[in-house]
Amino acid sequence: GEYELSYLWGGWGQERQLATERLGPGRRAFVSNRGRSTSMFSPWFCLRNAALGVRYMAQLAWSGNWRMSFERLPAGWPGRLISDNPLEARLGMEFDFGGSLALPPGASRELPEVAFTASAGDLDEAANQLHRYQRNHVIPRTPSNDPLLVQFNSWYPYPGKLRVAELKRCADAAAELGAEVFVLDSGWYNKADWSKELGDYQADRTAFPEGIEELSAHVRGKGMRFGIWVEIENLGIESRMFREHPDWCFQYNGKPAVKGVRCMLNFARPEVRKWARAVIDRLVRDYRLGWIKIDYNIDIGEEFDPPGDGRPGDALYSHIRHYYQWLDEVRAAYPDLVIENCSSGGLRFDLGILRHTHTTWLSDEVKPVESVQLGYGCTVEFAPEVCNHWMVGEAHDGRVKLDSPPGWWDFLFRVPMNGQYGLSSRVNEWNDALKQRARENIQIYKRIRKTIMGADVYHLTPPPDNSRPTGWMGLQYVSSDGGRSVLTAYRLGQSDMRHVFRLRGLARDKTFRVRVDGRPQGAFTAEHLAGTGLPVTLDAEWRAAVIELEQHP
Repeated sequence: GEYELSYLWGGWGQERQLATERLGPGRRAFVSNRGRSTSMFSPWFCLRNAALGVRYMAQLAWSGNWRMSFERLPAGWPGRLISDNPLEARLGMEFDFGGSLALPPGASRELPEVAFTASAGDLDEAANQLHRYQRNHVIPRTPSNDPLLVQFNSWYPYPGKLRVAELKRCADAAAELGAEVFVLDSGWYNKADWSKELGDYQADRTAFPEGIEELSAHVRGKGMRFGIWVEIENLGIESRMFREHPDWCFQYNGKPAVKGVRCMLNFARPEVRKWARAVIDRLVRDYRLGWIKIDYNIDIGEEFDPPGDGRPGDALYSHIRHYYQWLDEVRAAYPDLVIENCSSGGLRFDLGILRHTHTTWLSDEVKPVESVQLGYGCTVEFAPEVCNHWMVGEAHDGRVKLDSPPGWWDFLFRVPMNGQYGLSSRVNEWNDALKQRARENIQIYKRIRKTIMGADVYHLTPPPDNSRPTGWMGLQYVSSDGGRSVLTAYRLGQSDMRHVFRLRGLARDKTFRVRVDGRPQGAFTAEHLAGTGLPVTLDAEWRAAVIELEQHP
């Protein structure tokens, strides 16, 4: 039969845009060779056989280079249709230099797994099957992040420019708004440039005269967990660590493979893993960490010197395998520590790294209009509870216009509610009205997060454009028993005031109480909500509503 291919594409700040196309004769190939798995495309696909009405979905568990291809030969002889020929689909990792792996006699390598499912339903039905597999067999759990913690992160209001007094005031405001963890992002260790000084993880005594311990104690005294940022796989070229151990980095043509102002440590080396573990042990112990954000901001590529004689082609492979193992050892040593994965946003967010970390920062793009698409795409590929995003403001500097209509503020707060949630904004500058709106929206999120965690997801509207989304977007979350549901509804540009959402997945023959933004709106049967639908009215573009549904006893 004829086949239709869906895939996810996008670079920095444009991750996971859903595209669909008909497959014709010949070969359609995707190659990711920048060194991190999702810097251009995701190692994920969905094929729909139009004749059978069946979808086939697959996802590669690998955090390095990979290749994906779909090939169907022309018919071959008169009277035969191309749709009569088989379609070959391939998805797997790439070795160094895009070549093959050279193994000595008797040797072996464990290759990455591919998760595969098939469904006679639509794309959401297939995706939810894959999400259940992720949830039941891949995502590590920690009681410390159940329910999903509301974070405050220091990056956007104070990118690389930190002072303890400002941060303590931020912590006071964050706690009062309802945050549950305060994460000190990059800039806490450097004297001048946080990228060039990577690896020297000692507190900058100008910014923190009493050390990070002072801020940690203040945060914990406010009833929040304390977290910190590291980029443990990379060294900055002006760091003491790089000067002392350039041989610890990946090499090319006999020199450290420097990319920009960074080089990448090789975790296949035992001394590297030992150093990295000692750093984490010290930070967790001295700063009493409950959360650690591990970033990875390098496109290391695919060209490396081998560790010994010959060119086996597995330098990056060996690093990734040992990095996975190192993460597992950290989790085992600190079972209450939440580990957040990050890579310039979501540029290394895949089924492989998902097995070894608890949550992932989905994109460095935080402007509200562009973030609409980011939440949509992430919840196609992944279970929603691992998609972490924050409310920042109108722009990347963390500012919010204090004279804006409250409905716009609600939009800002509600766009990131489609997974794990947080704030990274200039809360010290907020007026009382904005703070009150923040408290109300955080309370809404705290009500819906138990439903989002473990939910099937239904994308009730077509995928929005990244930069110019129009119409409406609706994402529906349904608990495993069908008895609870949440609909996040967004009125976008060039849109009507009213939209009807036909809900899915609710328990049959049951009645549901409906609340919109916390206000009761009556009770409706599952049949009515699926058939007639649920109308949502918003009085202006760029507005949002959160609809909660609970089965009537």
